[in-house]
Parts: sequence; structure tokens; C-alpha cells
Amino acid sequence: MMIRILLTLLFISSTSFAASTSSDDSETSISASEQVTKLYDKAYELVYYKKFDKSIKLLEKMAKRKDLGEKKADVYNLLGFSYRKHSEPNLDKAFEAYQIALEANPEHLGAHEYLGELYITLGNMNKANEMLLKLETLAGTNSMEYRKLKSAIDNS
Repeated sequence: MMIRILLTLLFISSTSFAASTSSDDSETSISASEQVTKLYDKAYELVYYKKFDKSIKLLEKMAKRKDLGEKKADVYNLLGFSYRKHSEPNLDKAFEAYQIALEANPEHLGAHEYLGELYITLGNMNKANEMLLKLETLAGTNSMEYRKLKSAIDNS
């Protein structure tokens, strides 16, 4: 009788332990998503204050993550911007980052705008105008990204 009670208690405790240690995938992905969002917000803040060395370091670290999800295009777009605006710009890496952003989300307006600005920097106005036409197709001529790239083209 005593053995039966002990076995029952052991079974109950092991079952409750297993239930308490199992994880719900949605909770895990939500916390990973929240973590990615917090890191991205920090990187955005660094860019805002023109701390490009730090933003590049953080964004490169983020880019290695497998759980970026929908933020992948945003991360690579901001990384490209950081490379391009750095006091010692790395335009090759900026171009590569924008390409990855557009592979992750072909309709990413910011990546099209910034890639267009990069083409202006490189003196390739034909490609800059292609990006402008793409923005017009995706978001119209009243979108902020279209207007900013149009202004950059007009002023170059």
C-alpha cells in the first residue's frame, strides 16, 4: 500500500514537472520577436544619434540571428543605411545589405529609397530613377519614400 502511494505521488510530481517545463512555441516566438524588436529599436536610436560604429556592430550581430522574421528587411535596410552614412562609408556593404533587405521583402519602401540614394552617390542616375519608378508603383507619388528619393534625384 505504501509503495502504491509513493508511486502515485512520484507519477503525479513527474507529470506536473513535465507540464511546467514544456514550452509553448508561440510564447517562445513572441519573446524572441520582442527581443528582436527591442534590439532593432536600440539600433535605430543609435542611427538617430549618428553613432554608426555602434549601430553597425549591433545590426551585424542581429543579422546573424535566425529569428528575425518580418524584421529581417528592416534590420538589413538600417544596416545598409549605417554603412552608407558612416564617416568612412562602405558602399559595397551598403549595397549588399539593401539587396538582402529586398530579398527578404521585395516591397520594402525604405530599402528602395535608400538603394536609390546609393545609386545617386555612385553617379548611376538611371538606376536611381528605376528605384523611383519602383516606389511609384509600390506606394504612389505621395509616399514619403518616393518624395525623398525624388528630391534627392532633383537636387543631384
